[in-house]
Amino acid sequence: MICRDISKDIVRELKSLPQGWVFYALKSDTEYLYAGISKGAGKKLHGYWLRTQEDRLLAEIFEQAKTLEYCALPDSMQALAKLKSFAMDHHPVYQHRIYPWAEYVYLGLDSHRFPFVGIQQFSNDDWQYIGPFQSRFFLVDLLDSLSRIVKLPFCETGTFPCDKFDKEICRGWCLALSTAKETELEHDLDKLDILLKETFMHPQNGILEMVQKERDAYYDDLEFAKADLLDDEIKLLSGYRDWLYFLYVIKDLNWETDEFRIERGQLAQATVDGRIYDFPIDKAEYRDNEKLAIPLSITDEMKIIYDYFKERANA
Repeated sequence: MICRDISKDIVRELKSLPQGWVFYALKSDTEYLYAGISKGAGKKLHGYWLRTQEDRLLAEIFEQAKTLEYCALPDSMQALAKLKSFAMDHHPVYQHRIYPWAEYVYLGLDSHRFPFVGIQQFSNDDWQYIGPFQSRFFLVDLLDSLSRIVKLPFCETGTFPCDKFDKEICRGWCLALSTAKETELEHDLDKLDILLKETFMHPQNGILEMVQKERDAYYDDLEFAKADLLDDEIKLLSGYRDWLYFLYVIKDLNWETDEFRIERGQLAQATVDGRIYDFPIDKAEYRDNEKLAIPLSITDEMKIIYDYFKERANA
């Protein structure tokens, strides 16, 4: 591995890291502090450094760090194996105190509970959970988009009905919770349950294709500005569809090669530098409302493995 002194100009040293998959380890004078992997390690570590003013643990790491060790690796699976084997051998002090997934969130659905659709930090209640998602902003944008396209609830206030019903942005499903105002037939919550599941839990629900068709129509009519507005929406819906495919597949992904063994979508064994490592895996039992939910702490590992096999399947 390459070793650099970062005590004098940390920003310059971080920005000089190579592109592609990189394993890195921050070390004090006497011990390893934290290790990680990233396809953009310089940007990742620089982001950590910028957060030292607000994050006490990150501040402690960078205050103690004197050297940065790193090496470039040919692919994501070898990078993951390197990280897990290194952590097993060296036990970096802050390795299990820094949570890269701390800001990840779940999508929660419940057609009979206001606000029907919501962003949840954990998956231990009775909502129908999907996720987690690595960006809260992505999920907010998705909910806003689908609420406009399908007129499903995206309630942003604690009371109902809100002004979205008056503006005809929402069909007013919340009125079914106040039957004195609307008939049960008009706002049938069982119907809402079907719509929520069809919209959020089925990758091939036709919504993306509908938006793509609308975008193409604008383009054909030379209304390029309107077509461009839908490009971001298409990218958003495509990203959500891809994430759903990941959630459907990853729990049942089992694979074995001469170098790796994958169990339940996690790296269970790897050969690194001629040595065989066996890693503990999460064997969580999932409830019926967690069919599309995975643990926060292993989301990144599972996504790396899924993308690795997906890339090779498409090669």
